[in-house]
Amino acid sequence: MAKRKQFDIHDLYPRDYCFNWEEFEKNPEGYKFTDDDIAYLNARELERYEDTVPMSTYEKRLLRQWVLSGHSPRENAGSRYICLTGSEPYDFLDVYRMDREIRKDMRGMNKAEKETYLKEYMGWSDEPKDPEGWPLIGECDEAMPFT
Repeated sequence: MAKRKQFDIHDLYPRDYCFNWEEFEKNPEGYKFTDDDIAYLNARELERYEDTVPMSTYEKRLLRQWVLSGHSPRENAGSRYICLTGSEPYDFLDVYRMDREIRKDMRGMNKAEKETYLKEYMGWSDEPKDPEGWPLIGECDEAMPFT
């Protein structure tokens, strides 16, 4: 059986890579980053990320494949189950782990149970809420309908 090649972070960008500082300093605002520039930045970010974030061997392999495909480790692929919006940033491993947890929790559920679970997971409720004291539809004061 052939031995798998050892991963080398420097294989993510050309060996002779050198950032073009001269062009960048001419017009920093209008500089167009090359594919090699982006690959180098992603490789450096991956190196720092792997040093600081604990992960399994399988997660490390998935993350490296993600970076090899041209993405930053801090970027996410989007969840299979929920819409990720808001101020909290999710990176690749956050989303992978969240989806794995959701998939595990939903194992054996029917479609309706999965829908209910996902709504609860996201904090969704079919019940009308009145977070700021505004009247709900149908509860307006007839004497003062616009107050």
